[in-house]
Amino acid sequence: IYLKIKSEEDEKKIQQLLKNTGMKIEASAKDNLTKNKSINTGHLRRGIANFRRGMTVTIHTSNIKYAPMVEYGTRSHIIKPKNKKALYWKGAAHPVKKVNHPGSKAKPYLIPAFEKEIPYFIDKLKEVVEW
Repeated sequence: IYLKIKSEEDEKKIQQLLKNTGMKIEASAKDNLTKNKSINTGHLRRGIANFRRGMTVTIHTSNIKYAPMVEYGTRSHIIKPKNKKALYWKGAAHPVKKVNHPGSKAKPYLIPAFEKEIPYFIDKLKEVVEW
């Protein structure tokens, strides 16, 4: 899509719109995690951030490896130890060589936040640019 920006002032308006949209998506994603009682860690919530550079805004999860697994869920899989001979956790009867994980249901938080904000963003953008 080619957008024709009318003036430098309009470009600043778009940059402010991007900044505001990024902050709203970040806040909404964090809120989605807070509302989902099956997610019991604040680490993912604290890792969500946004930054804007020029005419681009990025919302990310600070390289938290399990973030996509929460958003999209996982298939069943086997968990094996990486650095030890066995797995053990508090409450386990004994160490085990592997665990058959049944998979986990998706708990989307970032995509719904994005989808919620986009209609507003597009409406505001239409006020500033020519299509």
